[in-house]
Amino acid sequence: MTKQLIAEILPKIMEILESFGYEKHTLWGNMYGSFSGLVNFYKRKGILYYDPQVTSEYIALIESRYQKKDLSRESYSTAKRVARRFDEYYLTGTLNWNCNKRNSKFKLNPEYERLVEMFLSSRSFHNNTKWDFAWAVKKHLAYYQEHGIERIQDATVSDARSFVVKSASSLSSGSLHNLLCYLKQFYEFLIEKDMKAPDCIAILSYHVPRKMPIHGYVTDEELSAILQTVDTTTSLGKRDIAIIQLGATTGLRAIDIVHLKLSDINWRQGELNITQCKTGSILHLPLLQDAGEALKEYILNGRPESSSPEIFLREKAPFISMSSGVAIGYLFDKYCKRAEIDRKPYDGKGFHGLRRRLARNMLTSGTPVTTIAQVLGHQNMETVKQYLSLDSQSLKECALDFTGIVPERSSS
Repeated sequence: MTKQLIAEILPKIMEILESFGYEKHTLWGNMYGSFSGLVNFYKRKGILYYDPQVTSEYIALIESRYQKKDLSRESYSTAKRVARRFDEYYLTGTLNWNCNKRNSKFKLNPEYERLVEMFLSSRSFHNNTKWDFAWAVKKHLAYYQEHGIERIQDATVSDARSFVVKSASSLSSGSLHNLLCYLKQFYEFLIEKDMKAPDCIAILSYHVPRKMPIHGYVTDEELSAILQTVDTTTSLGKRDIAIIQLGATTGLRAIDIVHLKLSDINWRQGELNITQCKTGSILHLPLLQDAGEALKEYILNGRPESSSPEIFLREKAPFISMSSGVAIGYLFDKYCKRAEIDRKPYDGKGFHGLRRRLARNMLTSGTPVTTIAQVLGHQNMETVKQYLSLDSQSLKECALDFTGIVPERSSS
């Protein structure tokens, strides 16, 4: 790190942001003012050279104004983002684009953070599972911390039991089942490493039955109404209708669509070849005409120029892949509202409802459950049973008709 004039850092940051794909009028017309706030703070203090400590003072002042409600949350968040950009450039000489994900709301002391990192590094977790474990352990340790227990060796079995009781009152049976399972493995890890901790394996071994709720699904009529609301004359519409068609015709999870690459499409055979994010298994799925046409239209006439290997990109600069499956959930909800579909919590009408729709349609058409499992990428047949509950009407039609049959009572 060398001395750098703050007035010289700003144009360099803007130049890098332009290379990310931001338009000049966006940078200099909208974003420049936000970055100038920090520069002007330095000017008022008479400081020419950049100093992270001075920037920290600026953020402290901004936070104070936000707490007094003299500043909006948006302005406060923007100022913090600007400060991070300046710090990053000062320390590294460049900027990296990233979407902040998986930020935990549980703020732990260094000792507890060390335990979490040791546990997560002790085995090879799937990325999704890793964050589930992290959530459970951090939630647990944050409870200790809130009750004045700064080290795990100072906790007692009674403290652990109190945490379980509190969690049981606020979590669903499925979430509680997972929480106990993850924490049990955490405490087993502590025992393996001869770390002093309360012996609460017995408490965490309590069996919590997981309920299998009957989920709804997106009907054919609802899907038709949703598709009609998409404006396919725009690049955004071309992208979104391709995503929805893929979900409807392949049953792919949102996260798998986000990670779908151009190289995953075999146009000659009309096939998609992907590795599922959730299970790691390989899927070979037919690319049906509606989805294929929508994909071609987006790739040829809607997709921004980008070196990103993923098919579906952000609509605004920088033109990189969408951040997560949550983004697809948001866009689907937007079209549900436009189609005036009345949504209720946990009604099964979200993007994942397209996956259940496909399973239901295959089931009612007589497709064997084993084939449905293969298409959806389920390795465990038990998982597929949830779809059997979706077709109650067809199950009723299977019942015998006793019309015209007179019941007789035997005398013997």
